[in-house]
Amino acid sequence: MKKILGFDLGGTKVLAAVLDSDFNVLSRVKMKANADLGVKSVYKVICAVINDACDEAGINTSDLAAIGGCAPGLVEPKTGLVYDTPNLGFKNFPLQKKLSKDFNVPVHIENDVNAGLYGELHFGAAKGMKNVLALSPGTGIGGAIVIDGKLFRGSRGGAGEFGHIMVQPDGPLCGCGQRGCIEAISSRTALSQQILSFALRGRIPMVIAEAKGNLKKVKSGLIARSYNSGDEDVQAIVDYSARYLGVAMANLANTFNPESIILGGGLIEALPEPFLRISSQEMRDKAMGINGEEVKVLAAELGDDAVIKGAAKLAAELLD
Repeated sequence: MKKILGFDLGGTKVLAAVLDSDFNVLSRVKMKANADLGVKSVYKVICAVINDACDEAGINTSDLAAIGGCAPGLVEPKTGLVYDTPNLGFKNFPLQKKLSKDFNVPVHIENDVNAGLYGELHFGAAKGMKNVLALSPGTGIGGAIVIDGKLFRGSRGGAGEFGHIMVQPDGPLCGCGQRGCIEAISSRTALSQQILSFALRGRIPMVIAEAKGNLKKVKSGLIARSYNSGDEDVQAIVDYSARYLGVAMANLANTFNPESIILGGGLIEALPEPFLRISSQEMRDKAMGINGEEVKVLAAELGDDAVIKGAAKLAAELLD
């Protein structure tokens, strides 16, 4: 069987890998990319990463059977049209069509959290399950849905926007324009803003020393180090965030009755214990009876490989 290439278009980088027929990674290449480059230049980076990943694997792009990619934001499920990508400037961009034409292979483009959950479903934490949800707290909070072993995308690809479940109607303002969305409370961005506000008042000394008032430096690793150092302010902020994530999970458990909810992303990788423990307990306390009792709350296992392998698996299914 020819090789499959998977790529992940993120807000700051593009990661691509060539995989064999058993979805083992044969090569991996990463390049920086952001909105400052402009859409045309970001597209050129995607093409360059694809070419370089093939070079690293010792193959030509003509040896590829298919390409699977993912992008943040809304993606039309049939055509791979990227409606909008936060932080990248893509608007109604025909990414699937352009790549298929330029590389002369079948291409499938998917939302990044969908691809990540699909990777975990076939190769990671959700392997063997049929009804699974994903929540990924990061810059925002992404979500994905698998029902009867298949991704559920909705009529136009917009299903799974779990970050905009409203848990505090009069709560903090969210980037979507509403108030009290879980994204405005439990995303890494929300945590970073709260932690930095404490630091600017002379509290949380580790953040004062390392971030120096720069929100972009309050990342998952620094939050975890501050939490694990015993800083009570950071612990209170993180625990509060995890509790409200659990409230959102209770709503999801009552709506979908899943086997498992997979929590992923850098924030969960950095602080798995408090997030899994507190959110799962809150979910069980708030969900109706059996809807919450049997749901397994698990950390994603594959890291960056989840989206790469999920995108590649979806592309491989074009060949069946």
